Amino acid sequence: MIVGHKEIIKDLKTLAKNGNLSHGYIFYGPSMVGKKTIALALARFLEKGEFEQPAEGEVLQDTKLVDLAYAKSLDPNVKDSIGIDAVREIKNFLWQKPNASPRRALIIDDAELLTTEAQNALLKLTEEPPVSSLLILITADMESILPTIASRMQKVYFGPVKEAELGKPGLTWRMAHDQAFTESLETADKFLKTTAATRKDFIKKLIEPDDFTLRIFLDAVIIILAKGKPSKAKAALWHRTLALQENATNFGLNPRLQLEALLV
Repeated sequence: MIVGHKEIIKDLKTLAKNGNLSHGYIFYGPSMVGKKTIALALARFLEKGEFEQPAEGEVLQDTKLVDLAYAKSLDPNVKDSIGIDAVREIKNFLWQKPNASPRRALIIDDAELLTTEAQNALLKLTEEPPVSSLLILITADMESILPTIASRMQKVYFGPVKEAELGKPGLTWRMAHDQAFTESLETADKFLKTTAATRKDFIKKLIEPDDFTLRIFLDAVIIILAKGKPSKAKAALWHRTLALQENATNFGLNPRLQLEALLV
């Protein structure tokens, strides 16, 4: 069951049923509020008639999800960006006719990671989209999307889901529905409790996995810092973490050095 965003879901379902969906949308708003969930549910609705997030292991014939992991699968040397190689694959996908859906849905998660070169290549698709295509960009940073692309797509803002809709006080959408992110919160809490003597080893193990993303980990740190009794020291660290997260989105930073410096 999808929690929250009832009006957005209602509007998207009505547009889809009447064949009036735009060729392209930008789902934007804070991290972890369900933007990708709604995008995938819309793609599933088009193909299977049910507005629900695909179950684990479920394959949608006419949907492609592009994210940082996908970009790394094309080029293992990729750091924190989605480059032009991914966009070339995108074009091939969208120009094929759909098999089971009226639209081939391409969803680009964390679209703020698209390089300028990749966005320029994507621009052609927004100018002359295939008739049976649906392009959805998902981002927490609208300013990162080129104005030439943004002007050709419909914008849908996603705000935080109200606690009353979650049914679990104090939990955000992703905390309530994403076990992996719950584990990230636990790791973030441990990170904040490390001592100067243990911190370097902790960070070394933290960043070892290939799928570690500094920006996403900082999301968890920010949530942990927002909980509990406030203090001047906690508020100062919260602001430093927000600034680091913004820089991690726009610049290629060394995660080890940045995390070591954050708590000094």
